[in-house]
Amino acid sequence: MSASAHNWQLGSIRRASATQQVLQELREAIIDGRIAQGDALREVSLAEAFGTGRSAVREAVRQLVQEGLVDYELHRGAFVRVMSLADRLDVYVAREAIEAGVARRLVEASPPVDVSTLAAALDDLRRTADGHDQVTEDLIGADILFHQELVRLGGSPRLQRAHETLAAETRMLLRHHPQYPWFDYVCDHERVFEAIERRDPRAPEVVVEHLRLSARLIGDELERE
Repeated sequence: MSASAHNWQLGSIRRASATQQVLQELREAIIDGRIAQGDALREVSLAEAFGTGRSAVREAVRQLVQEGLVDYELHRGAFVRVMSLADRLDVYVAREAIEAGVARRLVEASPPVDVSTLAAALDDLRRTADGHDQVTEDLIGADILFHQELVRLGGSPRLQRAHETLAAETRMLLRHHPQYPWFDYVCDHERVFEAIERRDPRAPEVVVEHLRLSARLIGDELERE
């Protein structure tokens, strides 16, 4: 039986940018488990809990369906997606296709692409990781931003949009990342950056190896849990 929206500890929403605020609040509640897999997302109940109109809730739920966090069934409504281990890790399959393709574009680009913004994202990740063998929320954010910047450098708005829809599921998975030496975590990303910077023809393979390592570590942890 689905929990009530009033029991999910959802924050109240201001009028400005109501849809975006509802979306952010629902996304966070799903990612951190306040709204459980299989729970129904009822427009009326959520609108009352947020203090917004139903249209803001409806649009936010549509975005969550696009992001893969919510399923919609005709005559039944929207439900938080129930995901198997393979289904969860499929986000890395999608990321692999996008990021390896971007790496290939960057290596072959003429003239060479300026990677200074990717270097800055790596520096931020390095500072955030320093001394933390446990993957923190700040490190998750820095990790995702590094990969988003990599995709942005590819210069394809469509690939960027596709990759952005995977961010929420990636955050959810990275919260299950096992304890991992922070220096190794940084080095894993440095190898990706250096391959791109050197325009190494193997850069796409380096990206694939990086993502598969992460998927394997998380998958093993989820199986233990």
